[in-house]
Amino acid sequence: MHHAPSPADACDAGAAAACDRSAPADDVSHAGAGRIVWLRANRRPGIVVAAVATLLLVVIVVAARPWQRPVGGLTWLAGGGVVVAGACCLTVISRPRIVLDGEGVAVHLRPARVDVVPLGAVECFFLGSRLEPPPPGDHSTGGERVRTLVMRIAERAVDHAQRPTLPVWGGWREGSVTFDGRWCEPLSVDLVRRLNRELAAAKRAAKARSVTDGEAT
Repeated sequence: MHHAPSPADACDAGAAAACDRSAPADDVSHAGAGRIVWLRANRRPGIVVAAVATLLLVVIVVAARPWQRPVGGLTWLAGGGVVVAGACCLTVISRPRIVLDGEGVAVHLRPARVDVVPLGAVECFFLGSRLEPPPPGDHSTGGERVRTLVMRIAERAVDHAQRPTLPVWGGWREGSVTFDGRWCEPLSVDLVRRLNRELAAAKRAAKARSVTDGEAT
């Protein structure tokens, strides 16, 4: 069961400072230029994948003993498969969760796809939480509460109200994009403040470019 406060509650109550719209002048100058990472992935799962892949590779090499005897094609294929699979998993897991790309906000909540939301459709960011159910058969606890980051999308952007996601990474429905805090960089009020500042700065920069382009034509 998800517990995510409404944008109004988040901005007016528990996260009033997090929705601060003020931004330093230098934010305006660089916002919207190129690709800017807004939310990074958690590096620890990537480290685990790399460690497991390395361990499997060592096991294959030790079992094959290429320094004592010729190695067959199957062994080389297995070793190469471990390297390729490990590299692919590491790349997918380590990909940033949110990236400002021009005037679009790229969201990575699926392994094989990045969904882009128009910058103007993103309203704000705020902290939330959800209850992770306990493992089957565990009746000693009521589950673990997991901190989340919520990116709120404007109601008018009906085409971006929901998307399929990898559930362990987060959810996307009813205009709320939820990022599981275990799969991204540590979540904090300071991070949410920074996201809202950069969002406001990016929107101002986009508006300024629109005015300039209109005057040029």
